[in-house]
Amino acid sequence: MALISNPAQAAGKRVFLFSENKLLICAGTQNELPGAELFERCMRHHFIADWLYDTDYDYTAARLEKDVPVGESFYWLPLRSIFAAEEIYAFEASRAHALLNWKARTRFCSCCGNALKDAEDETARICVQCTRRVYPSLSPAIIVLVKKEDKLLLAKHSRRNTDVYTCLAGYVEPGETLESCVAREIKEETEIEVTNIRYVTSQSWPFPDQLMAGFRADWKSGDICVQENEISDARWFSKDALPEIPKPGSLAYKLITEALEE
Repeated sequence: MALISNPAQAAGKRVFLFSENKLLICAGTQNELPGAELFERCMRHHFIADWLYDTDYDYTAARLEKDVPVGESFYWLPLRSIFAAEEIYAFEASRAHALLNWKARTRFCSCCGNALKDAEDETARICVQCTRRVYPSLSPAIIVLVKKEDKLLLAKHSRRNTDVYTCLAGYVEPGETLESCVAREIKEETEIEVTNIRYVTSQSWPFPDQLMAGFRADWKSGDICVQENEISDARWFSKDALPEIPKPGSLAYKLITEALEE
């Protein structure tokens, strides 16, 4: 893949225009994307903070400047809604958003401090001084639904101002397997030990760069005792008496509602 930096060379069957974690959609359509003419107009008026053209998947993606007027012909849709609707372009939108996030935080060489530019032969950025290449990074994380007989372990995060209860989750640490990360995170956050850890599926979660690996596990021993700096509350819930849970489109929602096959 190449990331083309010259707007005159940009093309693409799809155009993704982002503002933070929202995607621009044509009004009065079923999540139809805007065309190349809008991208070109935004370029002319200097509305674009950063952009890329992905040669492997033939799309153009851009992050618009803050508070750019889009008019009545378009509206902003949370990217998570695209995942929930399972749009045909959801994978490309996720990839585009992740690459733009990567470019935004990868502007200077960590070895010599000089500026980076986009490579034209692969997905990378090159230092203009020492020619060091920097590649996109992913942050692997696990998310797990724990069962105890017919009850589900759900928790409310202390750092989020919300009443949503969700699955336990955490980042994989150096040297860990995914399964050992599952057991550690559950033990750290709730003092519960689990068994029968099994992988279910994965999901790209580009907020900004996570790759979520979904698991299910069974309670083995222990009573809930939350790690208060991470979890404000954790309880066992019956399937027919669930609290407010994450919205469709998230892996947590699919695990909790069993909208996935084992």
